[in-house]
Amino acid sequence: MNSRINVIVGILYNSNKDKVLITKRTSKQYLSGYWEFPGGKTKKNEDSFSALSREFYEELGVSITKAKRLIKINHDYIEKKVLLDVWKIYEWDGDPYNRENQEIRWPTINNLSNYKFPEANKYIIQTLYLPDTYGISRKTYKDYSHLFSTARDYFNSGLKIFQLRLNFERDEKFKKNIEKISKEAKKNNAKLILNGLASDIEHYTVDGIHLKSKQLLNYTSRPISGNYILGASCHNEKELIQAKKLNVNYAFISPVLNTNSHPTETPLGWGNFKNLAKKANFPVYALGGMSLLDLEIAKEHGAYGIAMISAINNLSLLK
Repeated sequence: MNSRINVIVGILYNSNKDKVLITKRTSKQYLSGYWEFPGGKTKKNEDSFSALSREFYEELGVSITKAKRLIKINHDYIEKKVLLDVWKIYEWDGDPYNRENQEIRWPTINNLSNYKFPEANKYIIQTLYLPDTYGISRKTYKDYSHLFSTARDYFNSGLKIFQLRLNFERDEKFKKNIEKISKEAKKNNAKLILNGLASDIEHYTVDGIHLKSKQLLNYTSRPISGNYILGASCHNEKELIQAKKLNVNYAFISPVLNTNSHPTETPLGWGNFKNLAKKANFPVYALGGMSLLDLEIAKEHGAYGIAMISAINNLSLLK
């Protein structure tokens, strides 16, 4: 069996943080003509940051001074197996240029879908869509009109990802209203996630699926395409290990603090959250008793961001 190839990958943003650098693979490379995020093979005994710095200097002539791991992705091509170690680059010196005669472009994240990427890179793109503030619906609403107006208000207030966690019957009416909310999300460059089964991606117009912790354990590999966002709820190390096996784009770790939705559950506290977050090689959101005021402390304890249910009614702070 072929051993897995370790590949370092970097996400370099422009000064306005609204575009990312991509390069086109040359005719001499595997998957020539495809676009990709810069990087290359890690050398023996080379740590990740050193490999990232070396590759970016060799390819683009920039010196990286600050970067943080975003996600690790295992992917099996027919010809080879790769482990992508993906980092977000926050600070660097120099102006990127094509030192290896590769074509360079700076598309917005929302325009990345217009470029042809290798399959493994699709997981990266879906992860780049993730903001640091994640909204979750209540389980019940008066009716679909109330649900739609609530979702529209959230999107208009700046929310960029919203998960539907609903007790409504999944009939044709449900399907039509999901499509209506999805259109509203797209108008605002937001992502709509459905809490449900992996198979739901085939039936509803959404950008991804969020698996409950019990469902997470039912799969042995990623159950949906890399063209969609896959998330999961995790409460312990075992579930985080399983989420890693499925190449999720993100996970919730909960409950961090006391919460009205689960008043009998003992909260993890920030110390235990931090220990669990260290074991994840993908973005994790702190969930449970969160408000926008907790965003910075969550990041200090290893979170990518926070997920909220009732507190998303205060989204005016996002603007």
